[in-house]
Amino acid sequence: MFIKPDYRLTRRLPFNLICAVLLFFAASQAALADELAIWNFNDSDLNVDHGSGTLTSTLNVANILFAAGTTNNARQGDIAGQALSLQGGTGNANNGRNLTFNVSTVGFSNILVSFATQGTSTGFNSNQFQYSLDGINFVDFGSPYTPLTAFGTVPLVFSLSSILGLNNNPNAAFRIVFNGATTSTGNNRIDNVVFEGTSDPVPETIPEPTTAILLLSGLGGLYKLRRKRRTGDHGGPPLQ
Repeated sequence: MFIKPDYRLTRRLPFNLICAVLLFFAASQAALADELAIWNFNDSDLNVDHGSGTLTSTLNVANILFAAGTTNNARQGDIAGQALSLQGGTGNANNGRNLTFNVSTVGFSNILVSFATQGTSTGFNSNQFQYSLDGINFVDFGSPYTPLTAFGTVPLVFSLSSILGLNNNPNAAFRIVFNGATTSTGNNRIDNVVFEGTSDPVPETIPEPTTAILLLSGLGGLYKLRRKRRTGDHGGPPLQ
């Protein structure tokens, strides 16, 4: 008994294959939120712990200490460990001094900065978050903030999506300026500083000659297969 092949399926195959490929590329271009740099201070230093970036400080070195940290805003399984502890210093000399984070945002947009913080009653109680497009000139972002007396569970978050100049910027930098300390040992703790961004789509590129040849060969093969099935294995006219 001869069963007539359903050639509608073979005719739909290339179209379905093309749709699958397009969906794959669309998914690969979808926006992804990524962590660009993370400081957890568990190694009791100012080196970045995940990602890439640098942290510098103008506070007196003697007043840059480390104390018990928190899991508030912790990422990638980081434990509470240590937190950065900054003191007012002799004569409150560290008022007006800062921490500066240089974090490239190349390939990313919608930059978000968050961290856990707490402060003593005589520590820095008026702190200004800033950003820079060139790593040199800094601009205030929002109003000064006052840390709570305990880390709690909610981090301090600065959403910089409206600052378009920070997108895809190799010179992006961020700063916290500390003020308001009233005693030499009054301090603020900062922990789990996280820089995040949305991954930008990869620009489309023209296929290289070799890739184009392979693609054309593949399409040619599909065409020959379709033609062969339409004419039948016997090489005669199309089956009815």
